[in-house]
Amino acid sequence: MFEQFIKNLIHRITDWLVVFLGVVLILWFAFTVPIFSWSHNKEISTDISLVVLKSHVSALIHDFAPRTIEYGNLNITAHYIYDQLKRFGNVTYQPYSTLGGRFSNVELQLGPDTKEVFVIGAHYDAENDSLDVDGNASGIATLIELAHQLSKSEEKLPIRVILVAYPLSQGYSAIRENMGSYNHAKYLVKANKKVRLMLSLDGVGSFNDAEKSQNYPYKFLNYIYPDKGDYIGVIARLQDYQRVRAMKKSFVSASELPLYSFNVPESFSLTSSQDHLNYQRLGFPAVLITDTAKYRDKNLQIDDVVERLDYKKMALLIKGLYQVVMDAEAPQNDTEMLVDQRYGRNTPLN
Repeated sequence: MFEQFIKNLIHRITDWLVVFLGVVLILWFAFTVPIFSWSHNKEISTDISLVVLKSHVSALIHDFAPRTIEYGNLNITAHYIYDQLKRFGNVTYQPYSTLGGRFSNVELQLGPDTKEVFVIGAHYDAENDSLDVDGNASGIATLIELAHQLSKSEEKLPIRVILVAYPLSQGYSAIRENMGSYNHAKYLVKANKKVRLMLSLDGVGSFNDAEKSQNYPYKFLNYIYPDKGDYIGVIARLQDYQRVRAMKKSFVSASELPLYSFNVPESFSLTSSQDHLNYQRLGFPAVLITDTAKYRDKNLQIDDVVERLDYKKMALLIKGLYQVVMDAEAPQNDTEMLVDQRYGRNTPLN
């Protein structure tokens, strides 16, 4: 009798362990969106200049600092970005007014004139006390050079690509209407555009190959993700699993830069970055591309950030993002897209 009881108990414990491990495995897949093919089989002809990337970062950190609403440098910074992007196509200012003054998004559009668009954005303001020590100079530099690479393949682009730089991101999320990203997302709604995917570049130049150089906001993440800060992160919602998976497959096919994703519920905060959230709030799929900022190199100071950012890895990031855009499928025709939008159906990345 006792032996039978023990056998039944063992069987029950085994069953529960199998169920538990199954649930853990499912959650791991949903959370990390693993990609098991790591072959970089696409040779991309690019001439990404590390010197140019560094010059953009230096200009944004030294020549236009502080890039805050209080010091009046935001419009000067916008003019600099405009001058850089106009070499690659038709650039426009998108001005809007706040109680603190009048500011502008800077937007470049490339590729065919489709109602469905692929959006890549980065904010150009910075806080004096920001833990994001480069004030997203790395994000803007990456945006400009990505625009350069995409412009050289404009005739091959499968979809309209919008590259946009925003003011008023850092410290202005309490009044969403002041944020450049919110105003840009609202503009897309008014223009009846459908967004295939929005990528927000927010701090993408800080990398560290040392052991235990990477930290996380929650301790359990240390058991899932690397302890070296040598990768780029993608933060997305659970419902964007398929888009993130397609994006990662394209990225790793062209770039050697390690890429890890965090697909989490909307209420699960991993970062203070807000620009991608403004698109999500208005119904668009959006993800954050980040080096995880304050959870990485805590000893990086503003005085040496220009020299210590990793421009080689930033170039690898550009290669990967270039391929993500080039691998996007051509949009459906306008009639089908409007029907999809009306009934809330989403178009996959590819």
